[in-house]
Amino acid sequence: MLNRRHIRIKVLQILYAFFHSDSDDLLKCERELENSIQHTQSLYFHLLLLLVDLKSLAKIKIEKGRDKLLPSKGDLNPNTKFIDNKIFSLLQQNLDQVHKSNLDPNYWLDHTDIQIKLLDEIQASELYSTYMAKSTHSFIEDRKFISNLFNEFIAPNEDLHSFLGEKSIYWLDDFSIVNLSVIKTLKSFKDEKLEQKVLMPLFKNEDDKKYAFSLLKKTIVNSEDYKKYIGETACNWDEERISSMDQLLMQMAICELLNFETIPVKVTLNEYIELSKDYSSHKSKVFINGIIDKLAVRFKKEKKIKKLGRGLVE
Repeated sequence: MLNRRHIRIKVLQILYAFFHSDSDDLLKCERELENSIQHTQSLYFHLLLLLVDLKSLAKIKIEKGRDKLLPSKGDLNPNTKFIDNKIFSLLQQNLDQVHKSNLDPNYWLDHTDIQIKLLDEIQASELYSTYMAKSTHSFIEDRKFISNLFNEFIAPNEDLHSFLGEKSIYWLDDFSIVNLSVIKTLKSFKDEKLEQKVLMPLFKNEDDKKYAFSLLKKTIVNSEDYKKYIGETACNWDEERISSMDQLLMQMAICELLNFETIPVKVTLNEYIELSKDYSSHKSKVFINGIIDKLAVRFKKEKKIKKLGRGLVE
């Protein structure tokens, strides 16, 4: 689920909080990163739970229609294609395998008004009416419909983002990658077999997890040395004139250059320039690029950069 860029963002956020606090507790900082990472998984589960809740609410709506004093023909013979969608059952089966601690607290339980409003919007849409009008009911059609439903009504939904954003400060930058992960999860269902396990792990592999905590720890431990490198290279700039965010981005980049043998120099340069576009000023990318590029040249000459593997040695 978490790619290297998103890992860098999470580490950057934790480092920013650490260096702007009075604490020097490294273990506490690592716990904060762990907490941030776990919250990303929680958001993923909550968006999947939301889909399952939509089915439950639609089913309740049908049952209420049947229980009316004067039910219409439509109430007595409802179209159940939506609640019979096979993807809902597969999602429920997968979520049933998730440990309860990973689903608590369930922020949807006391806020069914949000799901009801969302269901009403879906059921009033052309996407829904077109799907329900077709007499065919194939697995591929079910999967495509749920994927389109998520893309159209949930992924871009600002009300949902606002509601969930209030529940966790960690989720502000998580929606894009979690939305993509949900889509990948939906598309990974291949057939109707309930034993399919498709929920995505937090990390692609163990190396990515090690990378996250190593980047955090090594940047903190070696911060003064990295500041010195930056100061020596940015000789026309006083340290006070360099923003704290630019300092952090450059320190993290230096940390990668010197400590991560499998990450190419160009990747490091490109990644932190991209991060500067989103988390610093519009002029920062040029400044950061100039400093890190010069330091990369210096570190190569001093043989401080050691890259392993084909295509990594420049």
